[in-house]
Amino acid sequence: MGHLLNGAEKKQNHHIVIRFLSLGLFLVAWHLAARAGWLQLPTPLETLKVLIRLIVSGDPYYRRTVQELTLSSLQVVMEGALAGCILAIPLGLAMGWWRSAEAALNTLIEIFRPIPPLAWIPVAYLLFAALPSPTIYVQIFVVFVGVFFPVLVNTVAGVKGVQPVHLDAARTCGAKPVEIIFKVVVPSALPLVVTGIRVGLGVGWMCIVAAEFVGGRMGIGYYIWSAYNLGGRNAEILSGIVAIGAVGYILNQGMLWLERRLMPWRFL
Repeated sequence: MGHLLNGAEKKQNHHIVIRFLSLGLFLVAWHLAARAGWLQLPTPLETLKVLIRLIVSGDPYYRRTVQELTLSSLQVVMEGALAGCILAIPLGLAMGWWRSAEAALNTLIEIFRPIPPLAWIPVAYLLFAALPSPTIYVQIFVVFVGVFFPVLVNTVAGVKGVQPVHLDAARTCGAKPVEIIFKVVVPSALPLVVTGIRVGLGVGWMCIVAAEFVGGRMGIGYYIWSAYNLGGRNAEILSGIVAIGAVGYILNQGMLWLERRLMPWRFL
């Protein structure tokens, strides 16, 4: 067991070195392209200076820091993601376990699943027009759609991937149907469920940034679009993009950390 852990640790350290090298090469290429005039963008160092200013003192036009902007967007993502998971996980368990549920819902799911989440914005405005601040609900709904389908599809696949021998063993031991679902099916499907949540969060984060282009409260996507409309604020635009990437990376790493805690054998 010790040899396996040491091997896994060495492999992880090797991957970290490769990641830093690839990031360094990207920054060098960006700097050289900007200096040569191939890109009409500020250099990485110029962007970093503006990003630090936005973190420390905020934007002078909007009087908000980049942390406040990203947290505003992240709050909407968490609300939409929570709603998506609450609906998708039980529905996926039902569709994966009962063929009648899958037969009843699969056609509808496959009709709606290819529709891009942003295409629902006009429909969502019609649905929430009577509510105060409908744009906020529209953005939550767009995130909900972006999270719902990856979680649902992965949950269904996880349930269907349960080994028959495990089910037979549980039945042989006298387990009731409810016990089989919660003690065999759910733990077996958990790896794919968590993967679905990780993918869904990434999609949801992309959706909220794009959805904020249409308005709503000041989030990081709205800020980038506003900076573009003002003109001449390329460093602010790139700083917002860097913040988006950083938050997306943190979300992904957080879910990977959760996977390692719940299922350490998958990372050996």
